[in-house]
Amino acid sequence: MFEILRASTGGYFWRLKGGNGETLCHSEVYTSKQSAQQGVDAAKRVAPLAQIRDRT
Repeated sequence: MFEILRASTGGYFWRLKGGNGETLCHSEVYTSKQSAQQGVDAAKRVAPLAQIRDRT
C-alpha cells in the first residue's frame, strides 16, 4: 500500500508498506501533495518493468 504523508520539515513524501506493515521504501520530499501523488503514479508505472541488477 502506498501512503502519502506530510514531512516534518514541510512538503510531502510517499512510502510503500508491505502486507506486514513494514516500510519497504520511501520517496524524496516533494514540495506539493500533487507532486508526491505523481511520484506514486510513476513508481507504479515503472516498477513492473524494472530490472534487477545483482551487484554482489
